[in-house]
Amino acid sequence: MKKWCCISLIFLTLVACTSTSKTEQEILKVKTNTQFALFHDALFKASPNDLPKLKTNFPYMFPEQMPNDLVLERMKDTAQQFLYKEVKKVYGDFKIQEKEIDVLFKHIKYYFKDFTVPTVVTDITGVSYQDKVLYSDSLLLVSLDMFLGKDHLVYGGYAKYLSETFTPKHMTSAIAQKIIEIKYPVDQDRTFLGQMIFEGKKMYLLDLFLPKVNDEIKLGYTPKKMAWAEVNEATIWAFFIKNELLYSNDGKLKQRFLEVAPFSKFYTSIDRDSPGAIGKFMGLKIVRVYMDKHHISPQELIDLDAQTILNQSGYKPKK
Repeated sequence: MKKWCCISLIFLTLVACTSTSKTEQEILKVKTNTQFALFHDALFKASPNDLPKLKTNFPYMFPEQMPNDLVLERMKDTAQQFLYKEVKKVYGDFKIQEKEIDVLFKHIKYYFKDFTVPTVVTDITGVSYQDKVLYSDSLLLVSLDMFLGKDHLVYGGYAKYLSETFTPKHMTSAIAQKIIEIKYPVDQDRTFLGQMIFEGKKMYLLDLFLPKVNDEIKLGYTPKKMAWAEVNEATIWAFFIKNELLYSNDGKLKQRFLEVAPFSKFYTSIDRDSPGAIGKFMGLKIVRVYMDKHHISPQELIDLDAQTILNQSGYKPKK
C-alpha cells in the first residue's frame, strides 16, 4: 500500500511540474515589446549643450515648471555623479535586468490581458526610498541607486530592516509589488482577517508573476526571519485566535502586523525574533492553501471575500 502511495505521489508531482512547465512556455511566448529608457545613462553622460536633446527624448522627465538651471546643477552634482558611477559598477548596460523585467511583464500580461506594458525609465533619485519605484499606466520609473546592495555605504542612514531589501535581487519584486499596489490599492473589508487575506492575495500574485523568486525576497525577510516565521506559524495563528484579532476592526493591527517594520508587535517576548508584517506571511499561507484546492483565476481570487477563502481553504498551520 505504501509503495502505491509513493508511486501516486511521484506521478502527481510529475503532472504538476509538467503543467507548470507548459504554462511557463506559454508565458514566454506572450508579446510585450517592452521599451526601456535609460535616463540615468543619458543624463550623466550628457553635456549642457545636450539638454534640448534630453528634453526631446525624455519629455516625461522634464516638467514645464522645471528650470534648466536645476537640471544642469544635477548633471554636475558630485553626489549624483558618485551614485551614477556606483550604479554603473552594479548594473553595467542593464541588459540582464531588462530581460528579467520583460519576463515579469510577460507573466503579468498572461494573467491580466488588459495590462498595458509601461515604458521602463531608469533614474538616480539621490537614495530616496519613497521614489524607489514609481508607476502609472504608461510609465514605470526605477531608481537604480536604491538597489546597490544592502551593505552599500550610501544606505548608512537607513534602518537595517529596510536596507536589507536594497539589493539587485529585490528590484524585480519591488516593481511587481508596485504594479499590484497601484492596481489593487485597498480592500473594503476592514477586519484584520480581511486585511491579512488581502495582503495574502497580493503576495500570491507575486507567486504567479515571479515563480522563480523565493519567499524571503518577496516578503522582504532575511533568511533568519523567514526561518522563524516558518517554525512559528502555528504559534502566530494561535495568538491571533486566542486574542480574538481576526474579526477586529482595530486600525492599530495593521501597524502591528501588516506594515513594513523591523519586527511584528505581539507585545510578548517573541517580538524581536519575528519579522515585520507577519500578517502578510500568514495571509499568503492561507491563500496558497485555498488556491491549491480551488483552480480559479487571479481576478476571481481578488474578488473573493476573506471569510470564504478562510473557510474553504481548511487552513491548518504547520506545527
